[in-house]
Amino acid sequence: MFTEFKTTNAEVSGEGKSPLVRFDQSELWEVHNNYFLNRGLKAWSKGEVPYTGISNYFEAYKKAAFFYTSLLEQTNIKTIEILELGSGNAEFALNFLKAFEDIDQENYFQKLNYTVSDYSQQTLDELKASGKLDHYKNQIKYKVLDINQQMLDIEDQHYDLIMCNYLLDQLPARIIAKNPQTDKYYEKYISVELDDKKKIKKLKKKQEFRELDFTKDIKLSDQTILESCFRSYKTSTIVYSYGALRAVRRILYKLKISGIFIASDFNASSKPGLDYFEPCYYGNSLAQAVNFEFICKYFFNADIEEAKHKNITQHNHQSILIYEDPIKPLHTLILTRPDYPTELKLNAVYEKVYK
Repeated sequence: MFTEFKTTNAEVSGEGKSPLVRFDQSELWEVHNNYFLNRGLKAWSKGEVPYTGISNYFEAYKKAAFFYTSLLEQTNIKTIEILELGSGNAEFALNFLKAFEDIDQENYFQKLNYTVSDYSQQTLDELKASGKLDHYKNQIKYKVLDINQQMLDIEDQHYDLIMCNYLLDQLPARIIAKNPQTDKYYEKYISVELDDKKKIKKLKKKQEFRELDFTKDIKLSDQTILESCFRSYKTSTIVYSYGALRAVRRILYKLKISGIFIASDFNASSKPGLDYFEPCYYGNSLAQAVNFEFICKYFFNADIEEAKHKNITQHNHQSILIYEDPIKPLHTLILTRPDYPTELKLNAVYEKVYK
């Protein structure tokens, strides 16, 4: 999953030790990757990875009700294709299908195909063998998908709804700080003493900030947007969620014109000073909160630039909605293609659910 970020043997100095490297190039990500590839359903059944906060029936019902409302605005629906990325133990999939079936008054459920996906073949094999989703076997498909290996780009299927929960925070990110008084930038570096017997959280780590050449080391298209995420009056630190952004860009290509993308994850707002933004460690994995401000600004800005390029004075901007859940700092991001035919209405549906 993260092979492009792996540290080579030549870079490792001393037994079990590594030099200071950029956070997103740390060996922590390799440990994290191997954990989810090989742990299977035990990651959830043993209580190592939390999931009930977003995979329960109530949260699934909110998304099902929102999606169902969008379907009511369409005509001549032949099939409804849904893809969940990073399904894990499929608890969310099970609750979503239950909720959709409870809501449905138009016989949409019989037209629904729900693809459960994960990048771990072992996890999917164990999920099938468990029989957990057998009640919905006529609706369920299983697929190995890795959003970091272009697999979404090579398959022909397009979807009415793509969802992911606690997935964007699993993707590599950089931690960057700026001092507006000196106009200097800094980046988090980390070294780790590897020990196979210890959990990732207990590994000995050394961290420091090093000066960064922002204009050379940050992708040009991201620089202005990232700049707007820093605090203007004092030193602050942000998460550069480039891995999450790259994944979302790929995902949007797999939506139908009327398709919707929904992602729920932990938000990373800017913090004062030099903050290491320590990730959460679950089992032998890490979760780095996502900079939703950066992602939202990216797509809104990209849509405006497209309008300018096409010389469109009144452009119907791509729908970008962000919902701050009472379980803070959980956020739900909703995106569509730029040519989405109607206007998304988030608040009415979500407020109704909470009431």
